[in-house]
Amino acid sequence: MRSSHLLILILLFTGVSCGTTETNPGTSTTTAMATLHEEHAEWIRDRDAELRQPEGWLCLVGLVWLEPGETTLGTTGTSNGNRIVLANAGAKAAGRFILRDDGEVTFTPSKNDLCRLDDVPLAANEAVVLTDDRDGVLGVLRVGGLHITHIHRQERSALRIRDRDAETLRMFAGVQRHAFDPDRRIDAIFEPAAEGATVDVTLVTEFVEPHQVAGTLRFKIDGVEHSLLAHPGGKGLFVVFADETSGVTSYGGGRFLIVEEPNANGRTRIDFNRAFNPPCSFTAFATCPLPPPGNRLPIAMKAGEKHGTSP
Repeated sequence: MRSSHLLILILLFTGVSCGTTETNPGTSTTTAMATLHEEHAEWIRDRDAELRQPEGWLCLVGLVWLEPGETTLGTTGTSNGNRIVLANAGAKAAGRFILRDDGEVTFTPSKNDLCRLDDVPLAANEAVVLTDDRDGVLGVLRVGGLHITHIHRQERSALRIRDRDAETLRMFAGVQRHAFDPDRRIDAIFEPAAEGATVDVTLVTEFVEPHQVAGTLRFKIDGVEHSLLAHPGGKGLFVVFADETSGVTSYGGGRFLIVEEPNANGRTRIDFNRAFNPPCSFTAFATCPLPPPGNRLPIAMKAGEKHGTSP
């Protein structure tokens, strides 16, 4: 199962709240609506701030699949299967990675005062082990202006590389969104899945892997019944879905939703105004899940984020 990968993606990509507002019967419709608009505006501010983080997804400049043996890192030369060349690496020869036969990955700096692992300075020519995300402890290697993590996908080791000076971040102009629509805040019933249930999910890399299933969300839109499969998602549920806008006005690979934890009766609310784009809509170096089978709504969900940046 790869539920840990999904959870890491959720936690890294959105720190925004998924709560709803409860109003008492005496609250006027006008006041309640104003509160909903204010909460949505706050969600957008949090979402935009998350996107503009100096080491967030917009800074991703590389996903390097390591080959067995040595891979060097530096600022000069030509990138190939065993050499990574990035302008912000800090030195012509910044260091070298070694992928061993047992899957362990090490990094050896070429000089002092250039690299840090989890904020600990590294000495020249002393190898350190880079943990990966399978253990839930993801070490961060900083080389020059780069932020590097070791991830494990598709039974292979890869380096995810971020650059604080990435052009994708510097040129980011914001995300286009539909106007807030209170009618797209939908009440839903959650039906838990059997313990240990999984579904095969295809990644944008076309690799298929099993992901844990939390259950099914059932709801009505304009009087018509629909359902979406949900994954565990930290304090709530994580949903990957597509609809008739996918590939037209929204990202072709679908959008993500964080749904609040259902109550004791299985009731919750899906706010499609908070449908957001996955990392893969911003960078070619992410490995996002596509919607699982059955998670394509046969309607145009004109709510939430569109594909493309603001003018």
